[in-house]
Amino acid sequence: MASKLVADGNGFGSIGVPAQLVNALARMGADRPTPVQREAIPAAMRGGDIAAVAATGTGKTLAYLVPVAARLLADPPPRTKGRPVDPRRRLRALVLCPTRELAQQVAREAAQLFRGSVLRTTAVYGKSPLAPQREAVREGVDLLVGTPGRVRELCELDAASLAFVQQVVLDEADRMLDMGFLPQAKEILSRAPESRQLLFFTATMPRPVEAVVEEMLRDPARVDLVGKERARVEGTPEVRRDLGQHLFDIPDAAKTAVTVALVKDGKRRGVMVFCRTRRRAGWVAAALRKHEVRTVLIHGDRSQRQRQEALAEFTAGKADVVVATDVAARGLHVPAARTVINYDVPLLPEEYVHRIGRAGHGGGTAEAFTLRCPADVDRWHQVERMMRVRLEAAEAPRHQDYLRPQDRLAPDAEGEGIRPGKRGSRSDRGGAGRTGTKRGHARGAAAKPAQAEKPERSLADMIRGAPAALKRRKRRVQQGSAAGRAAVGRGSQRKAPIAKGQKPGGGVRRG
Repeated sequence: MASKLVADGNGFGSIGVPAQLVNALARMGADRPTPVQREAIPAAMRGGDIAAVAATGTGKTLAYLVPVAARLLADPPPRTKGRPVDPRRRLRALVLCPTRELAQQVAREAAQLFRGSVLRTTAVYGKSPLAPQREAVREGVDLLVGTPGRVRELCELDAASLAFVQQVVLDEADRMLDMGFLPQAKEILSRAPESRQLLFFTATMPRPVEAVVEEMLRDPARVDLVGKERARVEGTPEVRRDLGQHLFDIPDAAKTAVTVALVKDGKRRGVMVFCRTRRRAGWVAAALRKHEVRTVLIHGDRSQRQRQEALAEFTAGKADVVVATDVAARGLHVPAARTVINYDVPLLPEEYVHRIGRAGHGGGTAEAFTLRCPADVDRWHQVERMMRVRLEAAEAPRHQDYLRPQDRLAPDAEGEGIRPGKRGSRSDRGGAGRTGTKRGHARGAAAKPAQAEKPERSLADMIRGAPAALKRRKRRVQQGSAAGRAAVGRGSQRKAPIAKGQKPGGGVRRG
């Protein structure tokens, strides 16, 4: 089969991929290149810088792994007879990823491509033990895949050297070059030779990031399968007609109930729910579990082991829903994902493309729901403007049975709405016209009559009245008033002097 693919005019062999890699791709089930692979692989194998923009799920990972592997095989490190290859000289390619899960996924795909060859790879990432990763790098790898923080840490510890790196890949380049990762990425690139090849691959390329790309790349070859509508949802020349998108206009307090209704009443499995913050993700996960929905949670505060176990349970079908922040929106290939629910409209418009791109990654039809509250309107307009998305708001599914009691608002006289269980109306609860009883008073107790406010005394009046007040307090003491004695004693009683040989606060020291 492999030999047929090499001779096939539509196969990988037709675009210059070596036969050894064509055979490896055939074992992986990749018979013919996708559009991004057909354009990016030959351009990258010519040795120039690449800036590729293509939608999620179009094969961008292999689009840069294949030319990287071809160059590693064609230019092996020098060997000294009787000695192993120096690990520093062996490391010749680097892939930077924004998340740990994406780094692991890329390393696994690279290991499958390298199978049967002398090439080796490993993944390094933060919030995991450093010693095993450092040992794996010191044993020698040809391709290092990692997150920027851990790669920089290994370089600072002198466990890895980028002095002989020939190719550097930035996967999800728009995220790698934003204000969070840009300083680290620049520092890492400064450790590599000036002659290294830069390969940038992403699904979206905002204008600020494009300016950084123009600055860092040298006359790059453009592979843009999105064109002028660079960030539209379809992304590829063929419109994704298998992805149905829906928009609901609902209050923020009803988002959790609508999410539960979509999952539970809709009998949906393989659902990914994306929230804006870790705390909100925790709320949604707890609500789903309360309604007996098998749910796992992924966000930045979870340990690497917890995140791996959550993805494994979701992939194996042991969990129906994964609730996550945008750490799970980038580059992950989760075949089990069939539905995406945008619990919050993303802060960055381009994240919308990455989120909904998780649905249907394994093929077949998929659907995406966006829950828009009044606070999300401006952000959604940015998504519409930048992503060329036009969705009409539909009626939300029936969700009243899943609302919390405090979220079931009842309209008041002004049409604003009050929460049940609160005493009085909105107008009664604020301002000077309050008529209800004070908190802590017994129910039914009569309200005290309003007292006339005492006029404020000036400082001169208080000074003039001070001697008279002091006389009144002394008179109370003479009359045996305990309260008066306490009042006089405060601040006016002197402590007895410390006797010779006595410690402060202690008794007399005996000689």
